[in-house]
Amino acid sequence: MQIRIHSAVALASVIVIVAASLSSAAFLLQVPVGAQLSANILAPNVQGSIDLNNPGGEAFWSQLTGAQLPLTASNEFGGNVKSATVKIATNGSDIFTYVTWTDPTESRLNKPLFEDENYPGFFYANQTYNYEDRIVFWWSLDSTPGPPPCMTDAAPGAGEGRSLAGTGNLWHWKSARTDSQGTLWGKLKFGSGPDIGQLMPYTHSYLDNEFINATGHYQLGYDQYPDSFTIGSDPNHAAYDTYLVSAHGAYDSSSHTWKWVASRKLVTTPSLYVQQFAPGRLYYFAVAVFDGGPIPIPQGVNHPAGWTMYGENGETKSISTWYTMALSQGAAATTATGTVTAAMTGISFETAAIVSFGMLIVGFVAGLIVISKFALPKKKS
Repeated sequence: MQIRIHSAVALASVIVIVAASLSSAAFLLQVPVGAQLSANILAPNVQGSIDLNNPGGEAFWSQLTGAQLPLTASNEFGGNVKSATVKIATNGSDIFTYVTWTDPTESRLNKPLFEDENYPGFFYANQTYNYEDRIVFWWSLDSTPGPPPCMTDAAPGAGEGRSLAGTGNLWHWKSARTDSQGTLWGKLKFGSGPDIGQLMPYTHSYLDNEFINATGHYQLGYDQYPDSFTIGSDPNHAAYDTYLVSAHGAYDSSSHTWKWVASRKLVTTPSLYVQQFAPGRLYYFAVAVFDGGPIPIPQGVNHPAGWTMYGENGETKSISTWYTMALSQGAAATTATGTVTAAMTGISFETAAIVSFGMLIVGFVAGLIVISKFALPKKKS
């Protein structure tokens, strides 16, 4: 009796078995296996750093296509900013964020606002009396984010606004208070901590680095806020850096556009409550933009007697839904509106196990088919 197997089929069988074996080895040894990760924004690798004094001035920004995020009103009075265009990049040690949006006027005054309790979220403003323009980046600290971000009123003693669901690390830039061109720059005093009552030592334009949950949102590092709004250090008593995230906004009066940039190290200490960035995973984020005013009150909108203008503050703003971002591990590339695919160098242990087991089954079944079809003994003629 002689057994004959077609050489091409034999080769294919060997390839399948080898592939299954390699996948099994990757699983057992936890060797990274190639995978694909989809994100709304893929942040490419770029060279150098950024100039805070010239937002968007680096050549690499012009080579990237921004993702335009539609914004909607958080309540019946908000929604004056209709969209924001976002670009993100990394140089391997820092993450850079560049955002532009249209705003009819530059508002950096941060005057105390009047609010009529019958119109919650509706703040009085005029040509010389208005609030500050602001932007908030909400980096979700949850694997599955809740509703789109909307900082609502919190109970007394908690942070200024709470999350509808979930937790996050907020990058909260304020054009009057945390920006070097703001009218309150250099004039604020510590409201808590060992230097309470002393002027804050501004070193560069920055933003408030905050933590938000269902109770409230809190400043990470001592700032103008009292103790009830501030987390000065982590459980190991490592102090938070008030100026952790560098940020600056420049207003273009000819195009009525804000150009805003932020920069931060990918990895921080402390890390509790602070989003940590690394290639190979998805990050959920959302954006909120405040128009400090003055905004003409639209016709037909019920408002307090004598008011003609208002400004956005607190719950009143424009917000996006959730989007995803991934850091590229390859050479410089362009981002795009919509979904792009980012290459990863590794997958999780659980995913490798599933892939390995599946390929083993494929190899086993293929082997049975080959043997049953081509390896049966042939009778001599």
